[in-house]
This record gives sequence, structure tokens and C-alpha cells, in this order.
Amino acid sequence: MMIISIRLAAVLVLFTFTLNVAWAQSADPNLSGVSSSPTMTSSTLPQSDGPSTGDTPLSKPAEGGPPSSGPDTHLGPVLPEDIKLIGSLIPPNALTAWAASHNLRFFGWADGGYTGSSTGSGLLELEPLMNRFGNTGLLNQATLVLERTLAPEWSWGFRAEFYMGSDAALLRPTNGFGPTGDKFGTDFRQAYVSIHAPVLTEEGVDFKFGRQYVPIGYETTMAPYRPMYSLTYAWAYAENGATTGAIATIHVNPRLDVIAGVTLGANSLFKLQGRAPDYILRGLYWLDADKRTKLVGTLYTGPEPLAYHEEHVGLWETLLELQLSHDVNRWLTLVSETNLGWLTQDQAHDSNTSQWYLTNVVGIIHAHRLLDVNLRAEWFDDVDGARTGTRAHYFEVTAGLNIMLTRWLNLRPEVRWDSATSAVFGPSGSPNPENHQWTYGFDTLVKF
Repeated sequence: MMIISIRLAAVLVLFTFTLNVAWAQSADPNLSGVSSSPTMTSSTLPQSDGPSTGDTPLSKPAEGGPPSSGPDTHLGPVLPEDIKLIGSLIPPNALTAWAASHNLRFFGWADGGYTGSSTGSGLLELEPLMNRFGNTGLLNQATLVLERTLAPEWSWGFRAEFYMGSDAALLRPTNGFGPTGDKFGTDFRQAYVSIHAPVLTEEGVDFKFGRQYVPIGYETTMAPYRPMYSLTYAWAYAENGATTGAIATIHVNPRLDVIAGVTLGANSLFKLQGRAPDYILRGLYWLDADKRTKLVGTLYTGPEPLAYHEEHVGLWETLLELQLSHDVNRWLTLVSETNLGWLTQDQAHDSNTSQWYLTNVVGIIHAHRLLDVNLRAEWFDDVDGARTGTRAHYFEVTAGLNIMLTRWLNLRPEVRWDSATSAVFGPSGSPNPENHQWTYGFDTLVKF
């Protein structure tokens, strides 16, 4: 218990230190060159498996800029819903006018890439994800979205999000449909109806019913809404991307959202996972009126909020997330995320409680209107092997670029180094796993 307490204290100290630094920067008048209109920064990037509840996924120009840019220059990638095919590739017509009058929109994207690995070819153990095949090219995602957005008054909406590719093959629900291979699958990542009720507060309450993203974590499965090709250990082993549930977002005031709901468990496709539902509670609080600094806290608990790892089956899982994001200025966003987790009565741990802890930091640098530089570092302690199957400390450092050739075409090369205190890396089934692994990834993202 003393070791556990020390680890817990260490991650909380790190989180508190980062918060103090961000608060100091936020209060520094020399860093006030950010307008109230955000670019693609901490308040606009999603905090879950896609466009998140509690965030507005918009990219707007801010004032100022380098000598080569004007005051209205957009920085960061454009989201697919903002590509606006109508008027550019599709001429306005009676059908598009009808869709606009009913708040309907249709958009999508395709993402594919190649990953080279220092440990060999084929399916790689543990990491990286989603580019999990070494020395192999993949079609990761081809996605189509049909959505009816909500209005400020009483209104209803929906979102149907169908995707296919190697990511869908990895994340296929147990009762999913379509191909069953390792490199190509199909799935509805989201299929929900929504309601906006202008009650309780000035900004009202939003409800979602059906298959939807779990509001936890900073990164996302969906390619346009994350900065890099590969994902963190946090996303892979301490969070759950999608579920079926009923989740409400209370817009308490312009700076505070509270999210609460009940879900049917890990990767549920309208089917209960585990013996009972799971419960989630989340708060998002912006420290300043222009939403440059945001605190997020999430509690997700129940019999199976995360999928069990093989023989590590227990009675009750609890996930705790603490997140801080800060727009230092128009050109730099910093993010810190810490996750703690417990699994009681773990059968593979003599029915004792298993724990895991991790923390990561992300830096997003808008170096130019056509270029982002993305940096990430992470530590993960799978204390009892409940998440990966191997007790070890895991580390990763990733550096990548987002080259925005056009609004609709992004190229994202990256270099990643993984290390662990146990020999776990290499192709699946390899007789000689390694402690370290280099991967070199490159994906192409087309949005429409």
C-alpha cells in the first residue's frame, strides 16, 4: 500500500505542477496574444472518441500571426464537417437547401498509412495503435457521417457514423457485423438520437441515446480529431472509445459543463457487457472566459467499463481521469493527462485488487498555416499486468508533423520510440521479444 500511495502521490504532484505552470502562463499579460476566437487548440480538439460533448469543434482565426501570415490566417487542421462540399464541389440545389433547412449535414474522411518497425513485420504486440502492423500499409478508416445537429430551442437530432478498415477490424464489437479479418472490418462507431432541452440553465441540457463515444480521455479513435497517426497507452489500455448508453450534458454556465450517464459497458453495440450497467460522471471547467485553460475530471465505474484482458476478470472496475489543457498562445497548446485505474477481485491476481497508472503530455505547435509540429511523451505503469498482461513500466516518446497541403488533404509522418522494463515488443508470437521498439509511421488523411 505504501508503494501504491507513493505512485499516486507522484502522478498527482505532476498534475498539480502542470496546473500551476499553466495558471501562471494564463495570468501572464505577455502571453495574452490570443483572441477569444479559438484556433484548432485545446478547447476545440475532442476529448474522447470524436467530437466531444462539452466542446465546440470549430477552428476560427485569431488575431496576430507571423510575418508571412495575415490576421485572419487559419492555423491547424480543418475538421471534415467544415470542408463544406456544397458550394465548392457540389452546386447548391433543392435537395441541399432542404437538408440545410433541417440541420442535416453529410461528410466523411479516409485515412491510410504505412508503418515501419525495428522489431519486425506483421501484427505487433501492444503498440503502436492504430498502425499496429509492422512494415505494412493499411487502410485505417473510410468513414461516412450523416448528422442532424441540435438547435438552441427544443430540438432533436441524430448521428449515424459508419466506418470500415483496419481500425474497425480491431474495434469490432462482439456482436458486430461484416468481415472478420485482422485488416478490414465494418462498424457503426456512432448511432444515436439526441435531444436539446432548454431547461435548468440558460444553455440547457443535451441528451444522447444509443451507441456513442465515451466522454473520457484526450485522444480519439477517429483520425481527423487527433493530432498524430499513433495513439497513447492511455487510449489503448485505460479508456473505452465507444459504448451504448444514455448520457446527459448539463451546460451549467459558459465555463462549466457536467456530463453524467449510464452505459452498457465496453464497446457495447446495443448489448449489455458485464452483469450490470456502468456509470460515468465528468466535469469540464474553463478557468478563463476566453477558454484558454481547461480542467477535466472523469469518473467511470462499473462491472466492465473497460474490456477485460484475457484472464484478468474481476468484480468492479474504476477509472479516474484528470486532464489539463492550456493554449499558451495562438501557436502553442499543451495538454497533460493522468489516468488511474483499479480492478477489484482480479482472478489473475489471486482475487486481489489490480492497479494501473499513467500520465502523458502533448505539445501542439502551429509552426505555419500549413504545418503543425506535434510532440508527445508518456509513462504507463501496469502494476499487476491487468491491462497488457505483463507487469511492467512502459514509456513512449513520439514526434510528428501534420502537413496540411490543402484544407482537405493532410500528411502526418511520425517517429515513435517505445520502451518497457520487460521484453514485450515485436511481432505477435515472436520467440524473442525486445525491450525497445522504433516505429516510423506515415498516414494520409483525406476529408470531404
